Amino acid sequence: MWRNYLKTAVRNLMKRKLYSVINITGLAAGIACFILLALYLRNEWTYDNFHAHAAELYRIRLDYGEKDQEVTHTALTPNGLAPVMKDFPELKYISRVYPSSSTVANGDKVMNEKRFIYADPAFFNMFSFPLIAGNAATVLNGPNMIVLSETMARKYFGSTDIVGKFLKINNKKEYQVTGVAADAPANTHLKFDFVASYASLGRQANWNSANDYTYVQLASNATATALQGRLANLVKEQMGSAARSGATLAFVPESVPGIHLHSIAGNSTERGGDIRYNYILTIIAALLLLIACINFMNLATARSAERGREIGVRKALGAIRGQLFWQFIAESTLITFCAMTLGVILAIVLLPAFNNLAGASLKLGTGSYHIYLWLTGIFLCTTLLAGTYPALFLSGFRPVQVLKGRVIPASGGSIRKSLVVFQFAASVFFIICTLVVGNQLKYIQYKKIGLDRSQVLVLSGENFTPQMLAAFKGRLLQQPGIKQVSASYDSPVSVEGGYSIAGLEGKPADYSMNITAIPVEKDYLQTMGISLLSGASLTDADIQDVLKEDKDRVYHFFLNETAVKQLGWTPEAAVGKRMVMNGRAGTVKGVMKDFHFASMKSKIQPIIVFPEYEWFGEVLIKTSGDNQQQVIAGIEKAWKEYLPAVPFEYHFMNDDFNSLYKSEFRTGTILSTFSIVIILVSCLGLLGLAAFTAEQRTREVGIRKVLGASAASVVALLSKDFIKLVLVALCIASPFAWYVTHQWLESFAYHASLGAGTFLLAGCIAIVIALLTVSLQSVKAALMNPVKSLRSE
Repeated sequence: MWRNYLKTAVRNLMKRKLYSVINITGLAAGIACFILLALYLRNEWTYDNFHAHAAELYRIRLDYGEKDQEVTHTALTPNGLAPVMKDFPELKYISRVYPSSSTVANGDKVMNEKRFIYADPAFFNMFSFPLIAGNAATVLNGPNMIVLSETMARKYFGSTDIVGKFLKINNKKEYQVTGVAADAPANTHLKFDFVASYASLGRQANWNSANDYTYVQLASNATATALQGRLANLVKEQMGSAARSGATLAFVPESVPGIHLHSIAGNSTERGGDIRYNYILTIIAALLLLIACINFMNLATARSAERGREIGVRKALGAIRGQLFWQFIAESTLITFCAMTLGVILAIVLLPAFNNLAGASLKLGTGSYHIYLWLTGIFLCTTLLAGTYPALFLSGFRPVQVLKGRVIPASGGSIRKSLVVFQFAASVFFIICTLVVGNQLKYIQYKKIGLDRSQVLVLSGENFTPQMLAAFKGRLLQQPGIKQVSASYDSPVSVEGGYSIAGLEGKPADYSMNITAIPVEKDYLQTMGISLLSGASLTDADIQDVLKEDKDRVYHFFLNETAVKQLGWTPEAAVGKRMVMNGRAGTVKGVMKDFHFASMKSKIQPIIVFPEYEWFGEVLIKTSGDNQQQVIAGIEKAWKEYLPAVPFEYHFMNDDFNSLYKSEFRTGTILSTFSIVIILVSCLGLLGLAAFTAEQRTREVGIRKVLGASAASVVALLSKDFIKLVLVALCIASPFAWYVTHQWLESFAYHASLGAGTFLLAGCIAIVIALLTVSLQSVKAALMNPVKSLRSE
């Protein structure tokens, strides 16, 4: 029986090739997009779940803030924390992780490596990063020991059989290779190429600065709540003097599998993902599949007039409704199977492009069994969902009516219209969301942020001494096309240094304020185009003050206007005030106009810029923008004169700025891409209803044309009902879109406005798309010979 059903189904599909292609293509597009988004979302939701003891792994977060000040959450902790925690009975393992870009050399092969970390001996016991060579218990248990990823082992040595060999790190020490680890999976926040032993740093334990990540594994039967209580007592014991009345100071355990999407730590590298964007992409995936199924139903019922006589004849010859029902289910099964096959092929073909779009490394292979289970479920659900309604609808035709040429169902028109309204409401919703996201991203890129980040080249400054930097700077300033040269501890658009100021002139002796600060070179403000509201720029004499011995050293501080307001000073009154910052005594040299030194998701906070020459992370070179390649070549030549053993690498500061919003840019691109797919697939549904309506009104159109109606009036007659549906969809979608986009924009302290123009533009786009889609059928019906139309009746 089923063989006959399938044979008949194949004949019907071949007979109606155009509609078969549209049906299969629509479903295949929905399935392919669902597969791609499902792969991406599964990767996001399963971050760090692959660790054997994932449920027992935690990262310690530091929360701090003065009384009546905003609490800062950071994943960085003092390196003195781990040694004290080793005595906690709640813990089985503990490991600090210190990230550091490093120069790695093996003979003539010298590279700057970004994914270089230092870790304590327990690192490979805690985390499930399998070792290809070496013993997890001993690979990091002494100074100058290093583990390479498999890729790095082959890159530097051409083999993974390298235990016992040596690498030179930062042109200083020889590190012995003690192990080779399998490459870290894509879905972990702990990405590394090199893991060096923490003992190699030679650091003393201290509580005065927070530069390390601290990870722990709970002992059997221990709980995070018990650990939290132990940490609270630790704060009182070790940092009681810092925990003033009303101030916040706490260490908080965060589950490692939850870091990617749920951590509230302050910077994007400590988190990585955004759960809200995952919710949006989940909705897109579900809607794409649902809309594809809706298309099937609309396109199937749209051909009812053509198949009405076939059904009438079959019923007149004795076919029962059940047989006809299963015949249409067989057609649905065949279409779904073809669409599923094509969808999987499309997903495989498009996966590299999607990986590039999403910044991921997704694979669809034998290990993706979850996806195949989903596909099986989708096949069954789609077959039933997309096929049941058309089967019931078509098999319910009355043979007497259809043989007389009447194919007017007793019900179902309102359902079909509702489905099209749903489709276009979804389309309008995503059109609005795409426009709003695009406006915000444009706002971010073009908003004046208080400093000039354009045409600024950034080089690594780690290998420069103050004397070398001064000479290198002088050499560069002689080159045409270079306007200014300076240096800073970290990127001016992403400053993360946490400090505390006290001993403020005119304030109570116990007054203190947490503040962000950045050590800089003398010409930093001019290089970055930061304006002064009061005070004066740094002089050579000021720099000599900070280069003196510790006991004689005098610092010169620049506060931004937000910091000055919070302190209750005016910009003019602030100049000359005495203060102490983390033991650095000095005076306020000037007050800067506010500038953005972090993501626009947060309001501008107090910040201090101060000269200090002990260590620079970045060299900043402001260029004119003319003859850029020639300028870069000149910089490279100078670099090789001063640091011949260090590879020359550079990037533009705009790259640092854009990296703050990588999740937004990536999600915006994915959103716009799949919104277009949703619109295209929705148009297929509208095409189905237009075809259905045109067939139902064939006789009416013929009579109107005989009576003198023009083709334009017929097109308008057949189109106006669809425009009404689109307008209804616009009214339904707009409030939801406003709420969602408003909530998203509110996550930015600084954002573009959400005006009526966005909604009007979305409505116009939807109406134009609908008119273009409907016109395919409306014009065809309007141009049909009325004699032929009436003869068919």
